[in-house]
Amino acid sequence: MRILFLNHNLIWRGTFFRCLGFARELVKRGHEVDLWTTASDRHGYGIRMVEDGVRIWQTPRWGRLGGHDGGYAPLDNLARLVRASRCRWDIIHAFDHRPNVLFPWWWMRFRRRVIGRRSVPLFVSDWCDWWTAGGITTGRRAWPAVDRIEQRIEEGSKRRADGVTVISSVLYERARGVGIPEERLLRLPSGVAVEKFPILDKEECRRRLGLPLDRSGLGFVGYSFWDLQMLAETFQRVRREHPGVFLLVIGGGVEEQAKDIFRKNFAIGEDVFLPGVVSFSEVPAYLASCDVHLLPMQNNLANRARLPNKLCDYFASGRPVAVSDVGEAAEYVRRYRAGLVGGETAEPLAQACLRLLNDPLLAETCGRQARCVAETELAYSTLTDSLLEFYQKRRMQEMNQ
Repeated sequence: MRILFLNHNLIWRGTFFRCLGFARELVKRGHEVDLWTTASDRHGYGIRMVEDGVRIWQTPRWGRLGGHDGGYAPLDNLARLVRASRCRWDIIHAFDHRPNVLFPWWWMRFRRRVIGRRSVPLFVSDWCDWWTAGGITTGRRAWPAVDRIEQRIEEGSKRRADGVTVISSVLYERARGVGIPEERLLRLPSGVAVEKFPILDKEECRRRLGLPLDRSGLGFVGYSFWDLQMLAETFQRVRREHPGVFLLVIGGGVEEQAKDIFRKNFAIGEDVFLPGVVSFSEVPAYLASCDVHLLPMQNNLANRARLPNKLCDYFASGRPVAVSDVGEAAEYVRRYRAGLVGGETAEPLAQACLRLLNDPLLAETCGRQARCVAETELAYSTLTDSLLEFYQKRRMQEMNQ
């Protein structure tokens, strides 16, 4: 099959990893996959590349970084519409509902109606974040009416899809609540490309990265830093009982904001290490340098609905996870015994972290279990089997209608 994945994120950020993980596995099974994403550097014609057999197109951008990240840039949208008119696929999978995803998706759906239903693509939509109606974008809009309009787009695009993949049980129930029948739904968590995460030695990684050898280390990965203040509060509480511990924050986009939050109480480069954006190939070494990974999550609708990509990477590193008792992430850690769940605030999360630091046997057991889950149930090779079965089932149902 020829498959197109539409993604609004900057390349190597956010849902791009979810797209790439499934795309890699589909290519291994003999399918042709194109992945359209957003360039992180200015380029008038876009950047084309191949990653593990996946044909990736970073769409054109003329504007600066920061003004092009949400899928609204005119050049990006225009380029996608032009190319969508020239190419044909068997399946078109739109990841969320941002304009640079929906416009080409809608345009190709319109063309399907014009040319008829024979030999036309299957249109699938992915729901991996709760955006409107109290979610990510609510409160960011100048007028509440804008959020209501976007809510109609977010939900309407899912209702019109031939099939919908959802990342969590919360979004599964939302999909059912807006009228999407169960036969058109697939609960599909993000996973991990295990072959990209070899088992690495902690001390060797610390030497290579210039991190302290004789101190316990906590790890956090993130780009948006939604819960950064909670992370800082948790770390501060851990240090009261474990003064020598350091925190490694991997990610980027707002490093100066991160420094402002941490420099109030900690020494940057001594207590807290902020390498910023690192190559994805280096992420396993950074994660392996830590003793415990932290996943602080405020109890809000957006966090309850999502399953952070970082959780799967944490599991793959073979290190235990201390997570807030919020949403699907907490359920995964609890179910698989891959760490400890620490309430909804900084204090119980710090206590969960301390318990793992103070009990090496428990930490090692949880880390082994986390790695086992990454190699089996959460491996993209396993999850892609479910996705392919869903594609085939929905294609048959659409053809028989």
